[in-house]
Amino acid sequence: MKNDHIGLYRDRLLESENFRTGLQGILKKRVYETLDNFLKFSGELGFTNGSALLDLGSADGSFVECCLSHGVNACGTDISDGINLEYDKLPYDDNKFEFVTANSVIEHVNSPQNMLTEVYRVLKPGGVFIQVTPNWKYTIRDFYDDPTHVRPYSEESISELLSMYGFIRIKVVPWLVKKPNWMWQVPFSFTLARYIPFRGDTFSWIPKFLTGKTKSILVLAIKPK
Repeated sequence: MKNDHIGLYRDRLLESENFRTGLQGILKKRVYETLDNFLKFSGELGFTNGSALLDLGSADGSFVECCLSHGVNACGTDISDGINLEYDKLPYDDNKFEFVTANSVIEHVNSPQNMLTEVYRVLKPGGVFIQVTPNWKYTIRDFYDDPTHVRPYSEESISELLSMYGFIRIKVVPWLVKKPNWMWQVPFSFTLARYIPFRGDTFSWIPKFLTGKTKSILVLAIKPK
C-alpha cells in the first residue's frame, strides 16, 4: 500500500536545492565513510567488498550508488516502489543482507513492528542494522514541524525498542559525520554533539573540531547468529 502523504513529502524533498544540485553524491560519500568507521568502532569489519546491503528510504539512490562504487552489493527501496513499511513485506528473501540501513526513516512510521520484523527477517545471522533518527530530547520543540514525523525516539527508547525485537549488541551514539572516535566515547557525548557551535555543513574555514552540531541519534544493532 502506498502512503501518498509520505510520497508527497518525498517528491518535495527530491525537488529541493540539495537534491537538484547533485550535492547528495558528496554528502552520501561522507555518510558512507562515517558508517564504515562506526562499524569498525563497534567491533565489526566495516563495509566489506561484496557484502550485501539494503537501504530503506533510499530517496534518489545516492547512498546506494556510493556503496556500489565501493564494492558493496547495495540496493534500495523507497515509498516510490509501493512499499509501506508499516504493512508490507520487503521483496527480498530471508537472511539475504549483511547490512540494512535506514537514515531518517523510523520516525515516519506510526508502528515500527512490521518494519523491524522485516529488517530482522532479511538480515543474515550476525547482520547489522544501522539507523539515524532525530533525538527527541533535543528536537522536542521542532520535531513535529515536519508534518510526516509521527513517532519520536530518545537514545534509551530506540535501544529498548530494538532489544524488544530480538536485536543484540545495540550501540547508540550521536550522529556525528566524519568526526574522531573519541567524540563517541566521552560520557557527555550527546551534550557535546548538541552544543558544538556550528553545523557540519558550515563555512570551510571554521575549525573542524567546532563543527558537526547534531540533534540526531546513530544506532547500530546486530541480529544474533
